[in-house]
Amino acid sequence: MKAAAALLAFGLGFGCAAAIAAPAPKVAGVGCESFMKDFPTDAAGYRVSFERPLTIARGFGDVLSGIDVRVVSSDTKVDGTLKCKDDKFLRFELRATLPADDKILADLGKFEVAALMAAFRWDRAKAETVEKAMTSDAGEYLRASIERGDLYRSGKVEYHQADRLDLGLIWTQADHTFVISTQTDD
Repeated sequence: MKAAAALLAFGLGFGCAAAIAAPAPKVAGVGCESFMKDFPTDAAGYRVSFERPLTIARGFGDVLSGIDVRVVSSDTKVDGTLKCKDDKFLRFELRATLPADDKILADLGKFEVAALMAAFRWDRAKAETVEKAMTSDAGEYLRASIERGDLYRSGKVEYHQADRLDLGLIWTQADHTFVISTQTDD
């Protein structure tokens, strides 16, 4: 009986030690091909496509080596840029230059929802909830920044999504920018 209890204690102790020593599983990131396929579907009605821009770069060395840049082409005045390395998603950015009419700002909101759905595989309701919360916070922070008389007037919101991606929304008096970016080991 004592031997069985000792064996059980050893086994439990070894199992706990193994569980503690095992690294946490990494959540798989979104692939660029998948994002480029899903984003236009989630932003239906805007004839969205990803195009390769003409890029001329000198003197950057390996900084831009292997980075594939695509721009969003659509029926709206929302600008977008996707950066990938091979099929690894690095960064997606949406921008609307101000002053902008209500339609452009509504289009930006719809594109933000589509980006959240494509990047995180969220349903529309969850993506809309996150987008509305971020938009509300960024607007409030910008208003407070203006009231305080800050030198750089902006409203900035960041959401960190586990081991996957980071979200950012930055509102200034010149533009509204939405960013989804990979987390790096740096």
